[in-house]
Amino acid sequence: MESSEAVQLVRPRTGHFDLGTGYHGDVWLDLDALFLRPARLRPYVEWLAGRLRQHSPGAVCGPLEGGAFLAYAVADLLEVAFLAGYRSPGQATGYHLPSVPGGIGGWRVAVVDDAVNAGTAVAACLRELRAQGAVPVAVAALLALGEANAMVPARLGVPFYPAGTMPSRAWPAPECPLCADGVPVTPGADDGRSAPPAGR
Repeated sequence: MESSEAVQLVRPRTGHFDLGTGYHGDVWLDLDALFLRPARLRPYVEWLAGRLRQHSPGAVCGPLEGGAFLAYAVADLLEVAFLAGYRSPGQATGYHLPSVPGGIGGWRVAVVDDAVNAGTAVAACLRELRAQGAVPVAVAALLALGEANAMVPARLGVPFYPAGTMPSRAWPAPECPLCADGVPVTPGADDGRSAPPAGR
């Protein structure tokens, strides 16, 4: 798909951002803007479903908030089960899945997120799926930022299908070179904007 169109949907800003996941980064995305007009996402949902169909998933999992909206739409198109990943209380990067009658052992599951940067949300969902005996088969996202395109298959061990890509850098907060250079953190989630972090 055309990356520039996907990027325009999320109205990126550049600066020095605390991404809320233990990472700092140089790009902030207004991910809430994605879901203001669902019809604009329909071509991307169809594209993501087409990539995942070849892996024959029996379910699609997505981290709340935005990832779950996309995952639900993809699951609907594929006519498979939907699993929501809920953030674990008190953990910036932990997610848990609600109980499913009979469990999900042996289920083939794809993970869908709105944007993947450091990959914390996707990695947490994959860990939880594996812990419950499911078989993760692929990850798909509207956008891959920075090194995510190479990182997801290499570090998380599954194929990755982003509908668009954009340059970005993210660092564990203690290793952030912008902090080391004294660059102040740019207001993001706490400045009155409804913009979740792009550090997941």
